[in-house]
Amino acid sequence: MTELSALPRPLVAVMSSGYFGFFAHAGFLQGLADQGVEPDAYAGASSGALVAAYAAAGMSPLEMLEGFNRLRRADFWDPPSALQCLRWLMGGLRGRTGWLAGEAFQRRVEESLPCRTFEECPKGCLMVALDLVSNQRVVLTRGLLAPAVRASGAVPLLFAAVPHAGGLLLDGGLVDKAPLVAAARHFHAASLVVHLLPSASLEGPPLGALGKPLAAWRLQRQAIDAARRQHYADQVESLRQHGVIIVEIVARDLPRLSPARLNQGAEAFAQARRGAFPNKYQLL
Repeated sequence: MTELSALPRPLVAVMSSGYFGFFAHAGFLQGLADQGVEPDAYAGASSGALVAAYAAAGMSPLEMLEGFNRLRRADFWDPPSALQCLRWLMGGLRGRTGWLAGEAFQRRVEESLPCRTFEECPKGCLMVALDLVSNQRVVLTRGLLAPAVRASGAVPLLFAAVPHAGGLLLDGGLVDKAPLVAAARHFHAASLVVHLLPSASLEGPPLGALGKPLAAWRLQRQAIDAARRQHYADQVESLRQHGVIIVEIVARDLPRLSPARLNQGAEAFAQARRGAFPNKYQLL
């Protein structure tokens, strides 16, 4: 088994999408730091994009944890007013792309980031989003950080899509569970250390959703997650054939966080930190 510190450079830390997974991703980076491993660049999708931005901008994982522990629902919860809701309902919900505007979240990120732009970051940073205009992946590596983080984490239905360069961007996890190929190409990586947060719908028994309420909706969600997982596996195989070393650290059995369960974030951080050590990872 290869020591993480012995991996060839450039070494990029890649963090997957995962609902409120930023505590765990920060813990993963602290686990790398505990081993004396400092990546050359950072990449992520959705919650992984948020942590990639903080890390590339020079914030330590423990500083991230301190900031995340102060996070409250009101910091990102900006739903429409009752009057706006009424207008949208009367208009057949036309023009609205998500329940939350996402502007409060962007302000929170802007206030806490040490750097304003990708170009100012001491380390390389990359994140991805899905453009609804071109129906393609958008790789974000330049310009303002906070709007890019907001776009990469714009979960469909929950957050409104984000206008960007003539496009309309949604959650990067839709197109890349983890942006492996984009990170390897952009940073000319020799090694990737990937922190993978498994999709909840794929963790249970096959077709277990059939016995639960809203079975058809659950199966649709499972199908989408399975497609993303297959796309991720295809990226791993492609990069492996091109000589890129990929170390995969899968974060299992972590607390499932949500806006109402942020108090379990410190435990998710601690578990992911412990899980980043050599006896916990798989060399692909």
